[in-house]
Amino acid sequence: MDKKKTEKVENVDLILKSTWLAVSKMYSEMAQEYDSTAVQALTLLKIDPKEGTRSTNLGPKMAIEPTSLTRIIKLLEDNGYIYKEKTTSDKREVIIKLTDKGINSRNLSKEVVVNFNKKVMEQIAPEKLEIFKEVMNNILRIATNLNNKK
Repeated sequence: MDKKKTEKVENVDLILKSTWLAVSKMYSEMAQEYDSTAVQALTLLKIDPKEGTRSTNLGPKMAIEPTSLTRIIKLLEDNGYIYKEKTTSDKREVIIKLTDKGINSRNLSKEVVVNFNKKVMEQIAPEKLEIFKEVMNNILRIATNLNNKK
């Protein structure tokens, strides 16, 4: 492979990784101020505040492994953020619902995400954000296609 092409690929990878690490660190540090984690906050954001969310739908929404999700759900339940409710149609299926504490924490998490997005939109022109989204979707498609060819 051409050396210049290799360097560009590494640069894309490095930019993606370092940007995500910075965003992840920012969210983690904010969550720590509330004795929480970024993953717990994300989980609360993925639970419908009115209807709850089926446990089977939560994993795909978050793109995490079922075993990790099970741990997170247990922790959130043990700490009083959520509770489980069996569905009437299938007793094996569970709906995850937010407690009042969970709703308050979810609202706080949502505020953090909205504020970060506002900051980004204030400092980056809309047309550049559209190009960014297009490029990121293309990178996602390329990575997915390469992963599926294994």
